[in-house]
Amino acid sequence: MRHFWLASRILLFFTTSLFADTDLQYLIKSHQWGQIESHFRNTNPSRESEVYSLIEFHEKAPNGDKEKRFRYLISLVRGVFVTESSEEEVRKILTQTMPFQTTLFKLSYWKLYTEITQRNYLTPAERIQFLNRLNMEEDPICRRLLDELVRLLAANNQWKEILDKINSIQESHKRYLLTGDTQYRYGKAKLILGDEKAAVEEWLNCLQREGLSDSTVQMIAADWSKYKGSGSILQLAPSEFTLLLPAINHNDKEAVFRTRPELFSTRLAYYEGFKHLTSVLTKTGKINELFRVLRANKTFVDMDSSWIVSLADILYQQNKFHNAIELLKTFPGKDAGYNRVLAATYDRLGDRELYFENLVLYLGKYPFNLFYQDRLIEYLVDRKGEKSNFAPLAKFERALAEIPNLPVKGRLVYWYLRSLKESGETEKLKKELKRYYALCPGSYYTRVIREEFLSIIKEGNKPDNPTYNKEYLFEYLSYTAGIPEESYAILGRNLGFVYPKDSYELGNKLGGMSSRIQGHKLLNLAKEYFRVGEDSLGLSLVNFHVKRENLSEEEKDEILVGIGDLTYNTYYTAFHTRSLLKRHLIPDDPILLPTSLSVRMYPRPHQNIVSRYAQENDISEDKVYALMRQESFFKETATSRSNARGLMQIMPATGKELASRMGITSYSLYEPETSIRLGTKFLAYLLKSNDNELKWASIAYNGGPGNLRKWKKSVYTGDFNHFLEDLPYKESRDYCRIVVSNFYAYDIMKKYHKL
Repeated sequence: MRHFWLASRILLFFTTSLFADTDLQYLIKSHQWGQIESHFRNTNPSRESEVYSLIEFHEKAPNGDKEKRFRYLISLVRGVFVTESSEEEVRKILTQTMPFQTTLFKLSYWKLYTEITQRNYLTPAERIQFLNRLNMEEDPICRRLLDELVRLLAANNQWKEILDKINSIQESHKRYLLTGDTQYRYGKAKLILGDEKAAVEEWLNCLQREGLSDSTVQMIAADWSKYKGSGSILQLAPSEFTLLLPAINHNDKEAVFRTRPELFSTRLAYYEGFKHLTSVLTKTGKINELFRVLRANKTFVDMDSSWIVSLADILYQQNKFHNAIELLKTFPGKDAGYNRVLAATYDRLGDRELYFENLVLYLGKYPFNLFYQDRLIEYLVDRKGEKSNFAPLAKFERALAEIPNLPVKGRLVYWYLRSLKESGETEKLKKELKRYYALCPGSYYTRVIREEFLSIIKEGNKPDNPTYNKEYLFEYLSYTAGIPEESYAILGRNLGFVYPKDSYELGNKLGGMSSRIQGHKLLNLAKEYFRVGEDSLGLSLVNFHVKRENLSEEEKDEILVGIGDLTYNTYYTAFHTRSLLKRHLIPDDPILLPTSLSVRMYPRPHQNIVSRYAQENDISEDKVYALMRQESFFKETATSRSNARGLMQIMPATGKELASRMGITSYSLYEPETSIRLGTKFLAYLLKSNDNELKWASIAYNGGPGNLRKWKKSVYTGDFNHFLEDLPYKESRDYCRIVVSNFYAYDIMKKYHKL
């Protein structure tokens, strides 16, 4: 390798390679360091993409070399291979001709800057020169670079240079490039250079930015006070004063609230100031003043009803239940959170009827909250060991009528059928068993219901022609629960006549997103960052585009599905397709979805790796994918709050033990090969320990084998379905249902759709 460095002084950008860029980029974004290392074991890098892959390898692979990474960074930016990572080699960048600035070049340029800063290779003046060399475009790296450049210039009191630099940027690019801190310093430069009016205008624009950090607000407030007088902020007009509230201490706020009552009746000019003021009044218990502000600013109240919900949540957390109810009833909105907070509040007040009504209304608008789905069952069913006391059937039927027919409705349907059986409503039970699949299509509970009520179901006849109409098909599916081995009459048949409304249109729209993204400069750039695993940079561009074009969250989901498709980023494709199905209230049942949606919902990424280790451990691929989908939703770099990592979400301690047993000495839990290998081995062990039953193994994978043994001993009485309902640990209950549902879905994809 050293001989290669000495002999090779060729430009990186005009050579050829047998390794396609798309292949390399896929390996980089999915952390497949083993394949990158294997490829370059006998091959020297010759192209920009190959050098960048080695930069990433030496940064993130467990056996990476920091010095090699630094040399590769200098080489990529220089355009020639260098033999040493010296200050002299870095300084040559300050005078070289800059090449065409590709995405990989800009990424490397920024990574090199952070490295030379840590090594203290350049003086502050040279760092400024280094940063000034990159062109300013609508690009997240340029945004970071400009922020750092302006910070350095400010630290060096070069205010005119700040003004000149920012004024030289195209107006169309400024909105994206200027961060809150940069805009603050831009305003300060105007002030120091004598343009007070322009400075105040710039700061007011900055303070209106959504999500501006409190530290930036405090910097503006400090300079405002310094240049305009210590008490000047407290004398500002209400609209301007409220923008600076996060920087004002408690005593000053209280004094202003006492002496300036006009604050509470003024129609404010800025939404961020409205949010600051209403938040402070809510947290400090000034309810009368809060209501006055809300009435005076009805436009802002109507603009975003979720803000009222957030204020009501604060009151609820403060145990001010009647205030929370009054707030929500005085300023009603369509946000589902209204009914959620009302339900929680009435529950704390002991009003069971209003609690139930608001709980049902909330789940009718947002049925995907499993916590509140469980709360509904707790209201309807009082379980005491083997004995259960049920609420009146009218309560069940009220909930069934309000909540959309989706898989998450399955538990309610299951307990409704049990209540019919317990109350002796035999004829009604038979009738409902003929249509239960329509109420919760694709739910885990469809098979639970069939198993528990099979003798009654088989008293009826299976429809002879299930594809005659929708009613016949759902009766057939209620008979078979969609189990492929029981559903031979519809396997391979066109079931499009029963697909949910909007599902075809949605599938077609998603199919066209790729060309739309590639034809749009900003979104195409976002795609390039996603392609090499720089998701946060790509997301910043997507979020900016969505905000600038005033797009909806649904349109944002569509864009991210398209980017996922283009970059082979299964996580974004699957996650945002699921989000779109939720928005349209479309069940994610693969039997009842067009394949344009189902293949995005139930993909098979890294199939060669999954197949190899599934065979090695004698388990089905479908079980591995069922677990992987729930654990990480196919995100290779997923990290949980408990520090579980990778596709199979393995805890570091578990990974260390498994790796040691398998003779693996160097590994990363984020690398798909390692995660799938270790996770499949662990799953196979759990399956073998539990009669090859995924339902038991999934509980052990989530809650731990020891806990499963404990729960079996204390709760299990011979019926798994009843055991799962009584399992004391909610996370493992939900986990089991979802993993087993995923397994059914993958089995259906294979046997219904040959996918």
